Amino acid sequence: MSVLPKHTDKNSHYDPNEDFTQDQMHRFTKVANQAQKKREILENRDEKDLSIIDAARRVALRPVVKPRKDKPNTVRYAVWMSLLCVLGLWLMYMTR
Repeated sequence: MSVLPKHTDKNSHYDPNEDFTQDQMHRFTKVANQAQKKREILENRDEKDLSIIDAARRVALRPVVKPRKDKPNTVRYAVWMSLLCVLGLWLMYMTR
């Protein structure tokens, strides 16, 4: 096995000043501030003694099934496809 000389460069291709662009920094700061506000709201909600009515109202207004906007409804699609397949098979056997 050959022995190579030791590397002496100090990673000169990395510049921490070019780590984030200004636009990326603004977006990161905006998202981080929103997350901090949500954390503070959750902490304040837990600290307060909510009445039974407020707690029941919050539970009642919470959505039971969360909608998925980016995913298609696969169960509905599968049911319709199987129905069409059964209808097609019935049509094939009845027109024979």
